[in-house]
Amino acid sequence: MDLSSLLKNEIAKKQNELEKPCLATPERPETSAGLHTETAADVAVKTAEEPEKVEEAFKETPTMVLQRLQTRPERVKDALEQDERADVTIAIAAIGDSDPATAADLAIKCNLYIHQLLQEWQDTDYKPELVIETKKALYPLLVRLRKHTLAAELITSVATILYHIQHAQFAQATQSYLKLSIGNVAWPIGVTSVGIHARSAHERIQGRDKIANVMLDETTRLWITSVKRLVSFAAVSAAEGRRRKSQLQQE
Repeated sequence: MDLSSLLKNEIAKKQNELEKPCLATPERPETSAGLHTETAADVAVKTAEEPEKVEEAFKETPTMVLQRLQTRPERVKDALEQDERADVTIAIAAIGDSDPATAADLAIKCNLYIHQLLQEWQDTDYKPELVIETKKALYPLLVRLRKHTLAAELITSVATILYHIQHAQFAQATQSYLKLSIGNVAWPIGVTSVGIHARSAHERIQGRDKIANVMLDETTRLWITSVKRLVSFAAVSAAEGRRRKSQLQQE
């Protein structure tokens, strides 16, 4: 064997040795595949565990609901007692006030005073056929007043009407109702310029895009007309009270 043949053989051996690691590399996909299989298994386990967690959450929900139902009478009783002790007098300074706490308190007072008027109505013989219908129509308003979700300008108008009722100013209450109906903000006399917040609300509702509130939707129309019924009842009730007082004085 000559020198060239030896060199060729050595070169061939070296090439074979270098090719062996390359041939071994296909084993890596097996490792990769193994890792992939393990990850998929983990995901499968986690997925299997999720329904158990959801099921546990649903198991807790009936208990919580039951507790709320069991404590509801006591909570309702406490709320009613607080409402009975609450002062429902509407202060003129609170109407249109931009302070959130004052506005929320005003809304609650409106809610409670409407309840009071409805109860007084129910205890009299004044148009008994309208009491239930009026209560139903006022329910959306009462809810929004309780949750303080009624628009600021509507709270202002409703509070103004109730303020006039409390002061037996039924002509002004009727005028305020008419303003509310056509989309204007009703303010007590002398309160129109109470502040920037009030003026901006007044100007906004008086703008070109003004729409009569009774035209907004059927629900709004019903509670606005029911507010007018409260004004009518309060006026009749006050007149009856004056008549009885006069009779007692004559006796």
